Amino acid sequence: VVEEALQIVEAWRPALAAEIRMACRAVQFVRDPLAHPEKIVSFSDNTVPGALYVSVWQGDRLIDPYDLADSLIHEHRHQKLYLLERISPTVEPTEMRVVSPWREDLRPPSGLLHAVFVFVELRRFWEFVRQDGPARLHNRAVNQIRDTDEHLAEAFATLLSCPLTQTGRSLTEVLKKASEPALEAA
Repeated sequence: VVEEALQIVEAWRPALAAEIRMACRAVQFVRDPLAHPEKIVSFSDNTVPGALYVSVWQGDRLIDPYDLADSLIHEHRHQKLYLLERISPTVEPTEMRVVSPWREDLRPPSGLLHAVFVFVELRRFWEFVRQDGPARLHNRAVNQIRDTDEHLAEAFATLLSCPLTQTGRSLTEVLKKASEPALEAA
């Protein structure tokens, strides 16, 4: 299923698939025994560069390869931003906590910037799924894109009040420009 998921990413963006294969050599399978069995779990850790932790089981069946592609892209984007942050911080040191539209708990500004960095790319992926993916995922892709557009609009507004470094401000501008057509349509 990992190979299937990577083939989906490759069909969408061959350069991204090559980047994931090159930069993320360790795909670790995880399961959260406390989570609902249908919940798709994934995470990454900035102390383990290139490691992607993903669930490959959903309930008692293998995960849908499109969901795994989403998880791989998601965690790869975190890893990519972690690498940038090692050479150029994106947020000034702060105790500030902000609302993230993707989470129930308050997050540090860096967590919100990570979410934006991830979901700008995932929005592009779900556009691909909507246009070229299987018919069974069309409505889900439409809903995913709509929700992401709403969340991105909120997140960009919140980032304006965050103590971003020059790198963080520049990155936010690039991400916002990449999202503008979608945000204007929302």
